[in-house]
Amino acid sequence: MNTTSMSNSRTNARITGILFILGTVPVMVAMGLWGQSVSSPDYLSLMAAHSNEVLLLALSTIVMSLACTGIGISMYPILKPHDETLAIGVVGFRVMEGTLQLASAVSLAVLLALSQEFIKAGSPADSFFQPAAAVIKSVREWMSNGFYLFPWCAGAALYYTLFYRTRLLPRWLSAWGLLSLLMMLIGAFSGMFGLIEAFSPPQMLLMLPIMLQEMVLAVWLIVKGFNPSVSASKSGKTETNEPLSAA
Repeated sequence: MNTTSMSNSRTNARITGILFILGTVPVMVAMGLWGQSVSSPDYLSLMAAHSNEVLLLALSTIVMSLACTGIGISMYPILKPHDETLAIGVVGFRVMEGTLQLASAVSLAVLLALSQEFIKAGSPADSFFQPAAAVIKSVREWMSNGFYLFPWCAGAALYYTLFYRTRLLPRWLSAWGLLSLLMMLIGAFSGMFGLIEAFSPPQMLLMLPIMLQEMVLAVWLIVKGFNPSVSASKSGKTETNEPLSAA
């Protein structure tokens, strides 16, 4: 691998690591600080009283959507020499995930607007506000528990499998990622079908391993990057073949 290729690989690794952090930390902090009004049974009244907090939560979701989309794009040049089909799949699933996360942020803004109108109307006990809000909140919870988790899991399963196969990252880190994805899917399905309460401690416990793993992965990419010997070997084969195909 020449110096330029190695430099590009390190840059992509650092960018990917930073995006992993931006895709996890801001929204988790926002949910801890400002998510109570959305998850409360009295959310229709509380959201209007905490409108700035709800907007910050929506903003953190937008940051997550952009970061998760960026992860697929920043990984593409690294994954492509090893398996172009999987690399395209990673980009596609990550873009799909980011789009659904953006829709989740929009649903928060719609809920907030509905909450504000509910307060202006005098908080009527029986009105269209309650069923409308319940439908929007239900759709948002389905998106959070399944719709954008599934493309995330699909994309992550592709790159963790490729990392494990090629040793671009240590195999223990890739195996941890695959096992954690399985646990998270169990938690997501359980929440979607009412086996456990959405965003409850049991569900968060099932999702904790992948959150920890992605932070370890992020630090690894920022500090160490991808395995240079694997990248060099694949790059060398590609560069050797290029003049032949050009001829």
